[in-house]
Amino acid sequence: MEEKTKVLEVKDLSVSYTVANVKTHILEDVSFAVSKGKSVGIVGESGCGKTTTMRAILNVLPSNGNVEKGEILYCGEDVLKMSNAKLQEYRQKGAGMIFQDPSSALNPVISIKNQFLEALKYAHKDKKLTKAQLLEKAGKSLEAVSLADPERILNSYPFQLSGGMRQRVCIAMTLAAERQLLLADEPGTALDVTIQDQILRLSKQLVDSGELSVIMGTHSLGVIRQVTTEVNIMYAGTMVEGGDTKKVFEHPIHPYTEALMNCLPKLTGNGIAEGIPGRIPDYSSPPKGCRFAPRCPYALKKCQNERPVRHEVDGDHWVACFQAEEGRS
Repeated sequence: MEEKTKVLEVKDLSVSYTVANVKTHILEDVSFAVSKGKSVGIVGESGCGKTTTMRAILNVLPSNGNVEKGEILYCGEDVLKMSNAKLQEYRQKGAGMIFQDPSSALNPVISIKNQFLEALKYAHKDKKLTKAQLLEKAGKSLEAVSLADPERILNSYPFQLSGGMRQRVCIAMTLAAERQLLLADEPGTALDVTIQDQILRLSKQLVDSGELSVIMGTHSLGVIRQVTTEVNIMYAGTMVEGGDTKKVFEHPIHPYTEALMNCLPKLTGNGIAEGIPGRIPDYSSPPKGCRFAPRCPYALKKCQNERPVRHEVDGDHWVACFQAEEGRS
């Protein structure tokens, strides 16, 4: 990936939360990059750190969250060191986020129209668009996410809409802002499969046109395969494998990636997937070595005590696993 094409680069990001005076080490040395006009996936089971990664990128961690180390470079400038004014500009023109829970993103006592107008005024304040122009943009955005009666939606309050409709309103609001980078945290959670497919196709069209770069966080391997060109496999706050989506899916190397693939239902049947034995480690005292070692059927002795570093499989596929270097027995 050429330096000049990078919209975002995350370097060695480590994040912790303090809950009841106990520090939980959520992210550990997370690194990845997003090129202009590309869609990059972060995939892993629930609780692996996808949402924390997204929030850190937007610099909206909760008050008990703390960036222990690392850099988040947007067009070469560290988001974590931006002034308040620069940070506001970054959120206005640079990065926007679709949150997993639409109820937390919409004010229940303000109409959709007023919330939409405020969001668009903020995003387009340099253009000085009229109210009529903003409403026209809002209407087109709502139609783009398959909400067929924009006027009724705009005149509604969030509690008058279903969860799926609220989620589509949030997606429309973010897309209408025309930012360079979209952070999508499980964007299809509240949507039925047909609407989810339409939303994913819309985001893919914007990415393919070069207008948008996307970071898609999800536990759905099908979504990742459909809309991303690059993927990062996350386990318990660490990146374990990544690269070109097609290569990673066709030739998974890390035992966790293999286990995820084996959990997918097969069209030919052949029984029901059993899932991955064990559970995500306790973040207050994570394993000293590889965080997947306690669940890994191939773990070596040093996996328990040493952290594997990235090993290049080829130019656009990497894995962090000792087995990849030494050969699996």
